[in-house]
Amino acid sequence: MKPFLLKRIAPSLLAVSLLAACGGESYDKLMSSAKTLLDKGDSKAAIIQLKNALQKSPEAGEARYLLGKAFLDVGDPRSAEVELRKAMSAKYEPARVAPALARAQLALQAFKPMIETFGETQLEDAAARADLQTSLATAYFSTGAPEKANAALEQAFKAVPDFTPAVLLQVRLKMRDGDVPGALQALDALLKREPKQAEAWRMKGDVVLGSLKSGSAGYEAKDGVAAYRQALLLSATDVGAHAGLLNHSIENGDFETAAADLEKLKQALPQDPQTHYFDALLSYSRKDYAAAKAPVQQLLQLAPESPLALQLGGAIEYELKNYSQAEEWLAKALKLAPNLSAPRRMLTQIYLLNSSPAKAVAAIQPLLLNGAPDAQVYSLAGEAYLQNGDSKKAEGYFAQAAKLNPKDSRSRTQLVLGKANNAKADEVFADLKAISDSDPSSVADIAIIRAHLQRRELDKALAAIDVLERKQPKRPIAANLRGLVQLARKDTAGARQNFEKALSLDPGFYPAAALLASLDMADKKPDAAKARFETLLKASPDNVKAHLALTELKELGGASKEEVAGLIEKAISMKPTDAAPRVALVDHHLKHKDLKAAQIAAQKGIAAMPEAPELLEVQGRVRMMAGEYNQATESFNALARVMPRSPMPHMRVAEAYVALKNLPSATQSLKRALELAPDYLAARKRLGEVQLAAGDYKGAQATAALMQKQEAGKVAGMSMEGDVRAAQKDWGGAATQYRQSLAAAGPDANADLTAALASKLHHALVQVPNKAEADKFAATWVKDHPKDAVFNFYLGSEELRLGQLESAESRFAVVLKLQPESSPALNNMAWLLMKQGKPGALALIEKANQISPKQPEFLDTLSLVLEAEKQLPKAVAAQVQALELQPENHEMRLRLAKLYLKAGDKTQANTELQRLAKAGKQFGGQAEVQQLLRSL
Repeated sequence: MKPFLLKRIAPSLLAVSLLAACGGESYDKLMSSAKTLLDKGDSKAAIIQLKNALQKSPEAGEARYLLGKAFLDVGDPRSAEVELRKAMSAKYEPARVAPALARAQLALQAFKPMIETFGETQLEDAAARADLQTSLATAYFSTGAPEKANAALEQAFKAVPDFTPAVLLQVRLKMRDGDVPGALQALDALLKREPKQAEAWRMKGDVVLGSLKSGSAGYEAKDGVAAYRQALLLSATDVGAHAGLLNHSIENGDFETAAADLEKLKQALPQDPQTHYFDALLSYSRKDYAAAKAPVQQLLQLAPESPLALQLGGAIEYELKNYSQAEEWLAKALKLAPNLSAPRRMLTQIYLLNSSPAKAVAAIQPLLLNGAPDAQVYSLAGEAYLQNGDSKKAEGYFAQAAKLNPKDSRSRTQLVLGKANNAKADEVFADLKAISDSDPSSVADIAIIRAHLQRRELDKALAAIDVLERKQPKRPIAANLRGLVQLARKDTAGARQNFEKALSLDPGFYPAAALLASLDMADKKPDAAKARFETLLKASPDNVKAHLALTELKELGGASKEEVAGLIEKAISMKPTDAAPRVALVDHHLKHKDLKAAQIAAQKGIAAMPEAPELLEVQGRVRMMAGEYNQATESFNALARVMPRSPMPHMRVAEAYVALKNLPSATQSLKRALELAPDYLAARKRLGEVQLAAGDYKGAQATAALMQKQEAGKVAGMSMEGDVRAAQKDWGGAATQYRQSLAAAGPDANADLTAALASKLHHALVQVPNKAEADKFAATWVKDHPKDAVFNFYLGSEELRLGQLESAESRFAVVLKLQPESSPALNNMAWLLMKQGKPGALALIEKANQISPKQPEFLDTLSLVLEAEKQLPKAVAAQVQALELQPENHEMRLRLAKLYLKAGDKTQANTELQRLAKAGKQFGGQAEVQQLLRSL
């Protein structure tokens, strides 16, 4: 039995012995040891003892407090904050915990959370109160609340006069106000009392170097550097002294000294946020943005609420062209510290790059209103307002930028271009040339070249391109522009040669590749065109334009719908913040009549880029196609908010209101578009049409008169005046206006325009009535315009309406001879043949549905023809499809019910008739519906 007992007992004895071994010192002994180590300044060793103590008593508030304080001493504020919060939760002495926790949050630059936690805290202990109020003053100062900062500082001095941290903060405030002598006087007094006060030496370095930047005399940079070095001799972990030295070296481009000092900071405070900050800042300053990513990510893990950390992270992502991430971090930095200037400038630049002018204006506005804007702020404001369509404000800001910085070539160029409409061309070119001669950049040269190209002054354009090429011999722009000039001269070989040169200078230069590909396609060489983009993508794999162009070529080459969609989605995954591939995907689905897929793609695009104008516009279009007119107004109104100076969104809103039959709102939207662009003829014409539809003849007449005052709108204005008279049954007056409009259009006018006018005139003559003149006009017009399919279609439609089937048939035969793929003509001809019992109707209507699938009118005709051909099951199927596309079309539903009856399916017939009965007064054929229901 003994062996059995030994097996049972031995493990128990072993466990007891192990417990005794690991039990070691008691909680009290561990705490005593930790406090002794802390008194000796050995915080790292103390941390080990405190952690052991907390294993004995995890809820011990004092141990948590001391551990948090020790973490602060070794430069680990993140761990300090965690432990101090636990001490606070354990209700440990607030007078000790609160000041320490506030200092940890200061080190993490979590200013707002610290203010929210301690802003109203009142401590009885004077020293603790002074400590906490000084931290609060620092936080208020850092978040741009100087009045609150001064009040907190006053409370600190009231609690403990000459409180050292408060004196040091007071020095900072004096420096902020430019009182260098006062700051130094306060520091000298403090150092006289406490010569080993490391923070005071560090502050002296700040004051001395700060005074050099502000232009104060009497100091040299070496004095400030020496003060920082003295601070570090006294306290190697004084992060501020490290920061002062690193900032000084980096600002002066002394990256070698900065790198050496950074290594010392890493040794002293390896986990401090400032260590990661300067690691990232040094790489950023060296333009090694890829190397800067890792330390800034570590920094943001330690200090996610630090505005400066977010600012640096945003700047790095901006340089790496990761604009979405840059925008997120910069916006968060501004939310935490609204007075920061750098994030606001970078955000403005991002919004301009992303064509979000309204957001750019909002971002730059505070810098225009507060303080004294510099040249860059004025230049950015000019760009923002120019994109926003407010050229007058843009011109003013460009003028301010050019005044403050005469070397700002972009602002000077934009200023010249802004005044071009009111100046002589020679003067404009002279001003641009003066900028070009004095400026090594290409801004003015590009403007000169574009202006010459617009004026078709090709020789002058080439001369300007030569100047640009001398300035930038290794860049592809000059060669590409020269190629464009040669294309304009129809010198294809020369153009090719220059586009090839542009690509040799920059293999990733998309414009040259695209132009060469278009020439290849013109020469019927699609494989060569594809090769252009495939080569470009090897040099620039993330070029979305090239991906989309290659996808388009593959689609032309026979790629399947699914394959093309996959390629576009790949482009989206490459650049999620680029609107172009998302719009391309929506258009791809629309092209293939897949409305549901288009809706999903549009919604995903908006979710990813809620304020992208292109996506808001395409979402609105998709919603219009889906009959979701109220939702379409939401999309287009959102578009108007992000493009407040553009008339286009208001035009789109108006169309949605027209679809909703809300003509007053449509009118208001069009008037808003015209307020933004008074010469916008399309908006003026649409306004007149809406006014006519609303019965506002006086308003439509006024609109027509305004159009006639514009040379470009004269013909359309006369035609609209004719429409106004026709709406009022003044057919003679309408005919007169249409004749004048036709005469004003002249023989070289657009054929569709003159055909439409001829149709209106003929209709007016018929209504006068003046049949003889109408017939004479029609015969003359057809004779003089034998290829006018539009007028023949109109005549055929009129004859069909009057029941003149044979004559209508001859008209549509002419149309189909001129336009064999015209699906409306095919549809009408099929209907006519079916009605007359002539053969060939089915082939024509099937062709119409093949050319234009999913059109309810064509499917309805197909159903009629199939019924006539005694193919009832197919007729029913076609009518069901038509009704699915237009579920509110009661006439189509009645036809479907009759087809079911004819096919002997009374159950389905009853279902459709009951739906019609529920429509009530909305359907005027209720008598027939009831009669059919009774017959079941």
